[in-house]
Amino acid sequence: MGNFTYLKNLLANKKRGLNRLLVCLDSKIQLACFLFIILFLSFKSTAQNNFSLQSQQFYKVISFGEKIDFGDIDSSISWTVSNSQNNINITLRGNEINDYVFDETGEYDIHFQENKKHDDECTHPMFTERFRIKVEPVKLLFDFSKIQFSEKLEKGRNYNDLIITVPVQIVTKNTSITKLSAPGMSVAGLEVSLTAQPVEKEIILTNKVQLLKYKVSGMINRETYLMFDFYDFNNQVQTYNLRQIIK
Repeated sequence: MGNFTYLKNLLANKKRGLNRLLVCLDSKIQLACFLFIILFLSFKSTAQNNFSLQSQQFYKVISFGEKIDFGDIDSSISWTVSNSQNNINITLRGNEINDYVFDETGEYDIHFQENKKHDDECTHPMFTERFRIKVEPVKLLFDFSKIQFSEKLEKGRNYNDLIITVPVQIVTKNTSITKLSAPGMSVAGLEVSLTAQPVEKEIILTNKVQLLKYKVSGMINRETYLMFDFYDFNNQVQTYNLRQIIK
C-alpha cells in the first residue's frame, strides 16, 4: 500500500512538473510573440517616419527650367542659392528669387536672411533660415488644347470606362532614366464622384509627343463645372477647367 501511495505521489509530481514546464514554455512563446510584435511595430513606425522625413526633406520638388513663386518679398530680405554639384552660388534680394530659373538639376541649398529694420518688428520669419529644393531631370508638359473625352459628360449618368486622352511631351536632361510610373489625375466638382486611373501604369521616356490616357468611373449628380487636376512626376498639379457646365 505504501509503495502504491509513493507511486501515486510520484506520478502527481511529474504531472505538476510537466504542467509547469508547459506553462513556462507557453509563457516564453507568448513573450517571444510579444517581443516580435513590438519589434514589428517599431520597424513599421520607423519606416513610416523615414518616409515622412524623406517627403519633408525638400521645401519643393520641381523640374529643371522652372521657377518658384515665393510671394511678395521685401527688398530687405536676401537669399543665397547654392548647388555644389554645379558650382552655383549666387545672392539675390527680395523678389529676385521669384524670377530665378532653376536650370540645372540636383539639390539646391537656399539660405534665407531677413534683415529687420527695427528691433520692435515682428520676429516671425517668413521662411526657415535654410531649406532645400530638388530639381528633377524630367519635365512633363500637358497640351490641354487637344484634350479628348471618349463620351459626352452628362448629369446623372454612371460612367465605367470613360477615357480621357491628353497629349504630353516629356523632356529630359542629363539622365539615364528610361521609364517612370504614370502620374495620377483627379476630378472635382459639386456632387461629383468621379475617380480616374492611368490606363498605362508606366510611361516610356522619349522626347516625342505621347498620349496619356485615364480611365474614369463614377457619377455626376447635379449640374456643375468640372476641374481636372493632372499631376506631373513631381506630384505638382496642372489644372484643366472644362468651360461648359455639365447638364
